Amino acid sequence: MSHIIDPTRKQILGTELRNRLENGIDLPVLPEIARELILLRNRPATEVADLVAIIAKDPVVSAQIMRHGRMPIYGYGERVESLDEAIQLVLGYDKALHLAMGLSAGKNLQVEMDGPLGAKATWMHGLKCAVVSQSLAKELPAENRPGLGLAYLAGLMHDIGFLLFGVLYPQEFSTLNKTVEQYNQIEARELEFHVVGITHDMVGSTLLRNWNLPAEVVVAAAEHHFPDYDGLHAIFAKLVYLANQLIHMSDEATYSDKALTMIDRLGLDEVAVQRVMASLNEMSSDFDVMVEEMVA
Repeated sequence: MSHIIDPTRKQILGTELRNRLENGIDLPVLPEIARELILLRNRPATEVADLVAIIAKDPVVSAQIMRHGRMPIYGYGERVESLDEAIQLVLGYDKALHLAMGLSAGKNLQVEMDGPLGAKATWMHGLKCAVVSQSLAKELPAENRPGLGLAYLAGLMHDIGFLLFGVLYPQEFSTLNKTVEQYNQIEARELEFHVVGITHDMVGSTLLRNWNLPAEVVVAAAEHHFPDYDGLHAIFAKLVYLANQLIHMSDEATYSDKALTMIDRLGLDEVAVQRVMASLNEMSSDFDVMVEEMVA
């Protein structure tokens, strides 16, 4: 491979990064609004007005919430004229809170824009995975259905480890980004092992845990490459795993064996899954605008 880190540097990097993660050394801090939202989530009794007051402090997050509320999938469009309406009429308190939490949490993770692991591609994939994970969760049998807001947040944040690595080690991240672009037929996680010796699922889940994000989201980040994981909050990891499979093969006529196996394990109807993916394709222009706002 033409893009490679010196073996000695790779060993030092792995040891140093693990130490920083385990001890919380110089990790990006969670933005104030995200901290306020976590505190709000943990309060026993809150109202939509409390949530609106926090989100309204950040014009970018407010605009994103409004844009989500106007998505074609919900059927309200331009009739949503305020942040309060987007939350009360369309998204609901739970989803709006977790969406705002994810959008605000990622604001301190600034990395190079382009490439398969760059900010644009990572957030584009995260947004798609969030929508698919939540939509699939809606289709689950009632007795197995998890919180839809948490399913959305799990999808949005599952690849955040790429961004954290880019913040902590921009030069090595650039090397990894170029390697993944050049060898696009190989899974990015496999290339991570080869290039830097540590993977985004470990890095990302550690950061989310350090930030005190919900345990369901931490598990999804840690386990979304492992479909056989059946521990605590496994449903979130499985939803994100399936969302990844479906998004990566969205242009193919038939689903892969991996996707079909997980559809069956989750008790999903294949027609419903096809409906979810058709809705996703209708939102492409919305995603383009949202990503541009997120990385601006």
